Amino acid sequence: MKKGRKYFASLMLAAMISSSAINVFAADNDGWTEATQTRPGQTKAWSAWCKQWETIKSLPTQMSLAPGQDETELNFAWYSKDTDSQAKLKISTDKKMKHAKVLKVTTTDATEGFKSNKATAKNLKSNTKYYYSYTIDGEWTEPTLYETQKTKSYSFGFVGDPQIGSSESNIATGSTEKQGQDNAVRNDSFNWNNTINTMLKKDSDISFIVSAGDQIQTRDKKNPSMSYNKNEIEYAGYLSPTALKSVPVATTIGNHDAVSGNYSYHFNPANASELGSTMAGGDSYYTYGNTLFIMLNTNNTNIAEHQKFVENAVKENKDAKWKVVTLHQDIYGSGEHSNEPEIANLRYNLIPIFEDNDIDVVLTGHDHTYSRSYILKGGSLDESSMITDGEFEEYFEGEKESDQTYENYLESIEDADAVETTNTKSVTNPEGILYMTANSASGSKYYDLVEKKQAYIASRWQEDVPTYSIIDVTDTTFTINTYRTDNNKKIDSSFTIKKTNKKNNGHKNNVQNNSKKTNHK
Repeated sequence: MKKGRKYFASLMLAAMISSSAINVFAADNDGWTEATQTRPGQTKAWSAWCKQWETIKSLPTQMSLAPGQDETELNFAWYSKDTDSQAKLKISTDKKMKHAKVLKVTTTDATEGFKSNKATAKNLKSNTKYYYSYTIDGEWTEPTLYETQKTKSYSFGFVGDPQIGSSESNIATGSTEKQGQDNAVRNDSFNWNNTINTMLKKDSDISFIVSAGDQIQTRDKKNPSMSYNKNEIEYAGYLSPTALKSVPVATTIGNHDAVSGNYSYHFNPANASELGSTMAGGDSYYTYGNTLFIMLNTNNTNIAEHQKFVENAVKENKDAKWKVVTLHQDIYGSGEHSNEPEIANLRYNLIPIFEDNDIDVVLTGHDHTYSRSYILKGGSLDESSMITDGEFEEYFEGEKESDQTYENYLESIEDADAVETTNTKSVTNPEGILYMTANSASGSKYYDLVEKKQAYIASRWQEDVPTYSIIDVTDTTFTINTYRTDNNKKIDSSFTIKKTNKKNNGHKNNVQNNSKKTNHK
């Protein structure tokens, strides 16, 4: 492990990285991870965290890093009090900040009492140590290390639904009342810290992390507002891992993020667009090395806007060898949301866009359970078998007994004919797309797997333990490994997509592994 990453991870309670079994307690039908019942939570780390939390929970001024437009850039976002003078940020290759470059900072109003500040560092060199410092209350912070990584081959982390604060409806051991927001955020943030630190212990050289959305829990669906402030404590918890001050996170807008402007204040995505916009922001993209990463805000269901954005991003990055899309909703998942007509309809609207633009991998969240699809191509809507969201809810909640109409619907969205290959460890030059859904990264909420494993699913897992993935990328391979945080063991076999035709720069060829012809319905 490199000294820089090791140092920052250890600052946030090294004991939290310990391997242990995690006990899970259920409220209603949803599981959750109670921090005090984990091994790290039964050490001094928990009491130390509780003391730190009393300060952290009132600090919306924590730094948020995001990938820049490409590997030579780094984006910053942070809050300052609206009584502060103009916020400043500087960056240097010297820890003492000699010859530091002062960056241009753009400041806008944020939630009541605060302003949002954003800046971009440019012309960064690979494999180089940088230090940055910014002002809070007019004072410069201690320099923080940010170390650029290699780009020809690299790795990144993938997580889903931290949803800090989601455990608030649960009753903790020894209590007779629900946790409430403060205790829930403290609980979930402790586990979120553990996941981030455990990931960096596994691979200290990851270039960035991709989050599939729902960074926080609380929202005001009835009164969306740019000045909503009841989730700021949750953002404080989400941003609390010290390691995240040195590791950028490419966040996706989840349904819990989408309806308030706070997301847009705390994060600074590259190439942000008005296309696909909600109160939180719109679609965005960035490149890293040989890969184009497209982040879609599918809480906005204007498919034409998403199509335009994807086509423009691909057109502007014709040399990308890999194309990865991230969206929140699990259009090919295996949890409780995956069979919903709303999700299925989103799937069939997006598939042609992804396939026409040679997308290789689609990363999703929303269902708080892990799944990985087979390589899929040509899934299409069977309108004669579709049911409404209301009808589905009646079946799912047991208000209406399962019948042939329901069974026909479930079978129609399994997309058995779209399975290109059943090889579960690697594929070479596939024509189709891999779809992956992340489990909860904090344990704030877990959903159950659906009773019947869908035909499109190659692997799925739910044992109510937080998980994370590490994805390794080269010019010819894209390899995924996923781990549980309590013992760092894999929950799925390693899976690799291989490309042998370099001449076409990633455009797809005929699959070589156990392929079968795909027919549209």
